[in-house]
Amino acid sequence: MSNPEPITDALETLLEAPATDALAAVDAVESSLDAQSNPSKSLESASPTPDDDAATEETATDILDLLGRRHALAILRATTTGGGASRFSELEDVVSASPSTISARLSEFVEAGLLERETFDEVPPRVEYRPTEAATSLAPLFVYLRLWEDRYGAGRSD
Repeated sequence: MSNPEPITDALETLLEAPATDALAAVDAVESSLDAQSNPSKSLESASPTPDDDAATEETATDILDLLGRRHALAILRATTTGGGASRFSELEDVVSASPSTISARLSEFVEAGLLERETFDEVPPRVEYRPTEAATSLAPLFVYLRLWEDRYGAGRSD
């Protein structure tokens, strides 16, 4: 994200929109992305098959299950918005979770393709975690959640 201001502005606009308008906008973006990724296919042949729908639903369910696990979003936010590689000890400092929970989530994120794990042959051993493109693409989600929290967060009586 070279310039986060347009993204933040767009997310604020989305936050202002009624939920039905926001869902329509998401559908339009998905259709546009599908058309861009399959420009040579006609609309008929680009229509998903039941098998495609089942695979997509299973993948979405898997990633939502992973993101719904304890401390997963906090760990992913720390690794994607930290501006580079993250070491285990750095994550312990910013995420209030046990070392075993952090370790489990990091392993799951590596297995899911959201993080890359790099080990260095040093004494003491050093391991760094870098977000993949897939994880980095989730960064606007954390901006949106922060904006949402500012507006509707716990303790609001508006």
